[in-house]
Amino acid sequence: METSTLIFCALALSAGCFVQSTVGFGMAIVAAPIVYFYEPRFVPGVVTFVGLILALINMWQYRRMISFTGMSAAFVGRVPGTIVAGWILVYISAEHLALILGVGVLLAVLISLSKVRFKPTPKALFVAGFTSGLMGTTTSIGGPPMALVLQHAEAGKLRANLAVYFVFSCVLSLVALSATGHFSLWHLKYALIVLPAPILTTLLAYKVQHLIKTEWVRYALLVLCTFAGMAAMWQGLSPMWT
Repeated sequence: METSTLIFCALALSAGCFVQSTVGFGMAIVAAPIVYFYEPRFVPGVVTFVGLILALINMWQYRRMISFTGMSAAFVGRVPGTIVAGWILVYISAEHLALILGVGVLLAVLISLSKVRFKPTPKALFVAGFTSGLMGTTTSIGGPPMALVLQHAEAGKLRANLAVYFVFSCVLSLVALSATGHFSLWHLKYALIVLPAPILTTLLAYKVQHLIKTEWVRYALLVLCTFAGMAAMWQGLSPMWT
């Protein structure tokens, strides 16, 4: 593999890690399309592995603000969401499901901009986890549902709880990818090669995150969710235009 390809992929992953370490999520939204352009075989396996390492680092960084009890409903919801997504894909194309979910995310963003407030109740977290499982399995964009439910949390708690959720989510995804042959020693080798740059960028993000206000984090979440919804809709509509 060409060195330039690895460099561009490492830079894309670094940019995504910087965003996620300061905002709470968004690594895959930023990095995956660029990485896919340079090396399609890195998506989703290599991106997911880097996401796991990033989530572990973030979880350790914000460990004092973690609420495992509060997130348990999301963990429970993530498992059936993943299973149902696999079952649905037997009967509906990934593109059609991506379109439906994309519209759903954009509607949730519009609701968030109104006076309606998502409260992180166990029921809401279960639904968010379930929806995240659907989106993550079918479109590789699983962060928005959780981010929307937790958007009003204090910035540190938001980053901490999303990091815990992403650790669980990435492990679940890597197990599924390994079982289907989409994550192997080849993917692991190249993930480890590009990993130093994202880690250094993550450490840099910790140095500047105190400059970012909580309200900025919320609006950044909504912007990223909007892009995620548009990306999912694009994925669903593009086959109809070709």
